Amino acid sequence: MRGLTLLRQADVVVADRLGPTGLTEQLGAGVEVIDVGKRPGAHSLRQSGIEELLVSKALAGNRVARLKGGDPFVLGRGGEEVLACRAAGVPVQVVPGVTSSIAGPAAGGVPVTQRGSAVALHIVNAHGDLGPADLAALRDPGTTTVLMMGVEWLPRLVAQSLLNGVAPSTPVAIVQSATLADQKVVHGTLSTIVQIAGDAGISHPAVITVGRTAAEGFLEPAVRTDPVRGSGREALPRPDGLPPRTSVPALVGCAHGTRLRAGRDVVRAILRRITELVPEAPVREAYVDVQSPQVAGVVADLSSVVSEVRTREGDVPPDVVVVPLLLSTGVHVGHDIAHAVADRDAVAAGPLGPDPRLAEVMAQRLAEAGGTSADAVVMAAAGTRDPAGQAMAREMGRLLAARLGREVGVGFISAATPSVAAAVDDRRAAGATRVAVATYLLAPGQFHSQLEGSGADLVAAPLGDHPLIAEIAVDRYRTMLGA
Repeated sequence: MRGLTLLRQADVVVADRLGPTGLTEQLGAGVEVIDVGKRPGAHSLRQSGIEELLVSKALAGNRVARLKGGDPFVLGRGGEEVLACRAAGVPVQVVPGVTSSIAGPAAGGVPVTQRGSAVALHIVNAHGDLGPADLAALRDPGTTTVLMMGVEWLPRLVAQSLLNGVAPSTPVAIVQSATLADQKVVHGTLSTIVQIAGDAGISHPAVITVGRTAAEGFLEPAVRTDPVRGSGREALPRPDGLPPRTSVPALVGCAHGTRLRAGRDVVRAILRRITELVPEAPVREAYVDVQSPQVAGVVADLSSVVSEVRTREGDVPPDVVVVPLLLSTGVHVGHDIAHAVADRDAVAAGPLGPDPRLAEVMAQRLAEAGGTSADAVVMAAAGTRDPAGQAMAREMGRLLAARLGREVGVGFISAATPSVAAAVDDRRAAGATRVAVATYLLAPGQFHSQLEGSGADLVAAPLGDHPLIAEIAVDRYRTMLGA
């Protein structure tokens, strides 16, 4: 009622798309209503512009109402707008709302807490990668996690969750257009929800709820049979001891981190392929540099300290095999990964390259980019100061030459010589009229973007998500197990 009273006193109403915009129809004809609603990929006004609009209208002597959906302080940028107004000397009062992170699930019959099932609530801006705290909440059976603005990211969110130890059987519910006439609700598990949501045509706006209370039929009396005793975590079901350690070693795929979304997608797509090839093994993601989780932490979580390892009888496999999703040796393989497995019941495999199958993938990428048999070819490698790593890159160049049936020059993007640009110049000096660069990188990122300045006529895409990459990684894993 307080909000409606203030709205009726306003001279100007600045309204969001997901706010209760029907209320504006009850306002007088003299009230100026400004729509600043944001749609995915289409913002009518940037956030800074909204703040400037609020300030300018208020300083012009108007009483301004900012009409937002949910609660303005829960992923609503309400705090930013309050700060902007107060910095400009504009007084502000806040009317709290009901956040859609709670109301949305409730409209679909999903309680976010329930004594004996879920005693904590974790709310996430899911427009991007999940952080360590988010993944910890998803792994905790006593916590309900609500993912906001995550429908477009759902496949990525699921892949990251599964690759970080969240149980595939974890219940998931999605409520689209909560409380509206076209409300839609779907239920599934972490392993099925992408398919279910796709089949149902789920789109934004929607709220994703993950946890015990998201199970279909959770509030049906037939399902809720056990009496609940106590409160808080004391009321949660007691686990039957520690879960047994799997007899199959975990496969930790360790890649170089990247800030580029496309690069992260490639790594996780490869890891999902690996999961399909070795369904009996837990598959986890890990990184060196830039991105989390770091490989040392993942290995520590999954393996025993050597001094605590049980007495081995026969050929007992390690707890963990780290498979570097890296193309040659260097500081990351020789130091970061080696340090992660030191003093743990864990071993590290060799890098992916050199391998003839990588030459096959590069040949395919060249063809996809428009390369022809008449092109001179330079293979661009990331580069390393490690002589062994440089030798591995040159061996990969020879494998690519054998696959293409012609000479291939090798250039390095950093840390080694010749540079890619120098290798391209060498090809031209030898009489080449067109030079193509075969990219010996796993995924797009900063290094790949630098190749545009190499002077080549054509730059192929990185190796990327390819079945042969997953096949090589699984081979490395099985080799370490003596298979």
